[in-house]
Amino acid sequence: MAEKLLRFIYDDQLLDDILGDLQEIFHDRVESKGLFRAQLHYFKDAFLSIRNYDLRRKRKVIHNNSIPMLKNYIKTTFRTLAKNQVYSALNILGLALGIAACLFIAQYVAYEYSYDKFHSNHENLYRVKYMVYRGGDLDIDCAAAVPRVGPFMKENMPEVVDFARAFPMSAVFEKDNIQFREKRVQIADPSFLKIFDYPLLYGDSETVLEGPNKVVITESVANKYFGRTDVVGENIMLYTWIEKTLEITGVTADVPENSHLKYNFLISYETLNQETRNDDGTASSETAWGWYDFNTYVLLKEGTDPKAFDEKFAEVLYAERGEDFEKYDFRADFPLQPIIDIHLYSNLLQESEPTEQGDGDTVFFLSIIAAFILIIAWINYINLSTAKSLERAKEVGVRKSMGAYRKQLVNQFLTEAFVLNFIALALAVVVVIVTTPFFNQLIDSQLSRAFFLQPKFWLAVLGIYIIGSFLSGLYPAFILSSFRPIQVLKGKMTTNKSGILLRRILVVFQFAASVTLIAGTIIVYQQLSHMKNLDVGFDMTDTMVIRGPEVFAVDSLFGITLKSFENELKNSSNIKAVTNSSNVPGDEIFWTRSLRKVEDTRDKDFIVYLVGVDQDYFPTYDIEFLAGRNYDKSFTTDTANIIINKATMESLKIASPEEAIGQKVRHSGVNRTIIGVVDNYNQQSVKNNINPLIFPLAESASSYITLKLNTDDYQTAFEESKAVFDDFFPGNPYDTFFLDEFYNKQYANEQNFSRAFTLFALFAIIVACLGLFGLTSFTALQRTKEIGIRKVLGADVTQLVMILSKEFLILVVIANVISWPIVYLIMDGWLDNFTSRISIGLSVFLISAMLVILIALIAVGNKTLSIAKTNPVKALRYE
Repeated sequence: MAEKLLRFIYDDQLLDDILGDLQEIFHDRVESKGLFRAQLHYFKDAFLSIRNYDLRRKRKVIHNNSIPMLKNYIKTTFRTLAKNQVYSALNILGLALGIAACLFIAQYVAYEYSYDKFHSNHENLYRVKYMVYRGGDLDIDCAAAVPRVGPFMKENMPEVVDFARAFPMSAVFEKDNIQFREKRVQIADPSFLKIFDYPLLYGDSETVLEGPNKVVITESVANKYFGRTDVVGENIMLYTWIEKTLEITGVTADVPENSHLKYNFLISYETLNQETRNDDGTASSETAWGWYDFNTYVLLKEGTDPKAFDEKFAEVLYAERGEDFEKYDFRADFPLQPIIDIHLYSNLLQESEPTEQGDGDTVFFLSIIAAFILIIAWINYINLSTAKSLERAKEVGVRKSMGAYRKQLVNQFLTEAFVLNFIALALAVVVVIVTTPFFNQLIDSQLSRAFFLQPKFWLAVLGIYIIGSFLSGLYPAFILSSFRPIQVLKGKMTTNKSGILLRRILVVFQFAASVTLIAGTIIVYQQLSHMKNLDVGFDMTDTMVIRGPEVFAVDSLFGITLKSFENELKNSSNIKAVTNSSNVPGDEIFWTRSLRKVEDTRDKDFIVYLVGVDQDYFPTYDIEFLAGRNYDKSFTTDTANIIINKATMESLKIASPEEAIGQKVRHSGVNRTIIGVVDNYNQQSVKNNINPLIFPLAESASSYITLKLNTDDYQTAFEESKAVFDDFFPGNPYDTFFLDEFYNKQYANEQNFSRAFTLFALFAIIVACLGLFGLTSFTALQRTKEIGIRKVLGADVTQLVMILSKEFLILVVIANVISWPIVYLIMDGWLDNFTSRISIGLSVFLISAMLVILIALIAVGNKTLSIAKTNPVKALRYE
């Protein structure tokens, strides 16, 4: 009844203060006069308050002059910051680190999601995948489709506006007797520059790729070969499995880094058609349904449902090819893949840029880490603000006794939060702008400072600023403004139990997040080390590889020249062994064939991958034979024989390597005899399954020439081999790499993820420690008299430090218990992406727990030690 009367009399903004004061007096009277008399006095005070009814009306005009009030809030804020420089610096540093980490990650995540979105029609652009099922099992899952499917879709599916194919290759180009090996070469349809937004600087997009022997180059290539960009009409020589003089018909801007498909040269598609022309005038590069090396893209009409399109096309395709599907017991599918999903969510055979493929899970993890760090930074602010609450309690009491209303105090403390967050935000933006090049170097990224010029970035920053200021400032503002003047000025401040619990929960969250990040970092590092140190089944030490010659490589005497070149290299004391092959470990194999036992029926065919080798391949790479023998020059019939790996043996349903020797298989339309079975080795990263491999004898395979070095003097070996190479293959660029570096490039994404994980885990730990320092300060202030009494009674410094630290150590232990199952679930799912993976052991959690406890002890111990050393007389005079 009395409270209802008070609510009627007073404005809402005054009510809390009046109620607080009356209830405080009420409790004093209960102790001195009893409950009944205290209730009578309480009702009398409430009734007499009716004389203050005018305050309701007067309250409405208090805030009319808001701008001077805001200026006053800001001026007071800066005075407070100057008065409490250490706490202000800790607050700003914690917030700045948190915001900077968030901005770094936001920049990286935005860049990863920006891939291929620069195309104006990206929402309707799709890549056509190629999937082959045999006996119900998925046999091929490939990013490159067959040449016939694009035109067939355009002819039979009215939803298709246009299509474009891109056939990737590497080649040597020559201009004025200067040669360069180019790896980003695409043979493309005339429509390529129509459906993709690669700006054409010179030439006509309607005709630049029409007709044979035409080429479009990028501006950087034009400058490299000609020293200028206006080169339309110039000629350039192409050397590969075809040899052509190409006319330059166009120059485009360089391909953006955030494109999944990159090129330096676009050769007209008709150039390829001329080389694949059949006797009947058709070209297999137009009609083939089994040659899957063609990246195929379709532009669909606005509003087309890709799933409905896939279902409809499956029916159209079966009507065309169903007879072959039934005859050979296989099925081919060509599902659509959104172009904007390729970079992050595709890991297929024959990706355009396999070493640049992103990882959607990694980007998601980093987004979660950004949120964690930002929340930790805001929690840090809350803890530091509440740690100062006792020191500011008298300030609040004086302000209230002088007539300040609670809303004004809330506004004051919220202004402080906004000002502090603004300073921290400005500092964070400066840090990010200055250190972006170092961040790029750390994670091997291409982030640009131009990101800071985008309106979306500043909208995100504004959102973080406003939300962060409110979330971090609201709780301290209401806590500080709720202090009762009488209670404060009498020195009777008591600690709110709910406030203590909340602060403890916040610290537990901070350190649970820190433990999660530390344990995750350890697991990522262990998995990376596991992959690098795993026995991959071959020897890559001291191994240098020369990319084979392209110029004149089709000469009929090339095989003899190649062997003479290798024999000359073997004469060097610096070179132990030489071998040539179509592929080397770490290189994706595109050469595939079907294989089966000769006596089996057609439905037993399966896909195998081919590596053409000579007699020295297996000894050079130290690949172990499980049974049988190697190719031998003394056996002239070895061209009719075959060597397989263990995975192929198992796919052939052969029980043992010994049993496989002598069995006949049908490969490429020819019966061959198995003469050797080698152990499985990781042709590609241990992230991939080991595929069935066969190794036909190909003495003239010239894609790669491997040198096993017999010296640590790599420079001398390099110079010697270059001199011999230039003598035997003039006009060819000498292009080499060391196999271990080449092979380990496959783990670049994991290495970058590990570095980023470690960096941001460190950010989180630093910010969490600042928060812990704040809570330590708060607790130490609360227990100042207790410390003084304990010292007077004989407690030494060590005992006091343990007493003050025990609470925080308990919180850290709780944080560990909470975080361990979370870490296990998240990281176990991440490890499932690897064929060969580590198991998550207890040691990971124990190490992370010990690290966090040590960090907490350092953070807490420093403050508690200084408090524990305080003169007990000063402590007992406190307040």
